[in-house]
Amino acid sequence: MTWEDVGNWLKRNAGHGAALVGALLTGNVPAAVAAGAAMASTAAGSDDPGEVLARLQQDPQTVVRLREIAQQEQESIRQHIEAMERMKLEDAQAQHRTTQATIQAGDRAEDPFVRRTRPGQSWLSLFAALAYVFGVTFVKNGTPDLYVLAALLTLPWAYAGLRQVGKGVESLAGVLAARGAGRGQ
Repeated sequence: MTWEDVGNWLKRNAGHGAALVGALLTGNVPAAVAAGAAMASTAAGSDDPGEVLARLQQDPQTVVRLREIAQQEQESIRQHIEAMERMKLEDAQAQHRTTQATIQAGDRAEDPFVRRTRPGQSWLSLFAALAYVFGVTFVKNGTPDLYVLAALLTLPWAYAGLRQVGKGVESLAGVLAARGAGRGQ
């Protein structure tokens, strides 16, 4: 039994105040996990995660005590959760920077093979997608499978910069919703 197990149970079953403690326990910031463990231990009267979870599950008063402790430590909990989110965002930004640096290094490489591999793969994949659509549609008089077509178009889309379709779609949906709301006024 781990503190993460206790945190998952709290997030699912213990209500708002205690669920924040659960969020601390399931995070990846050691100080936040330690703070959540200290609050849960104080409420349950034990330092063992298994015993704490058993007491939380069996005694509703333990959950009430944890909520009271969470209420008293609300600002600290929010700071820990903010730190966890900041670390996630910084990690995602660092990952994006590394990916971009790798792509740019390949595009500027002295070796022609390295410099031409990514665009070559993309063009080859695009031609394969066109041949697939042509072959299925005109030769076999059928309909192309969208999964196969999407797989064949993945490299050209990525090369063209269409790496995060979901974010673009969400942004577009937000803009369209805002325009629609503006017309209704």
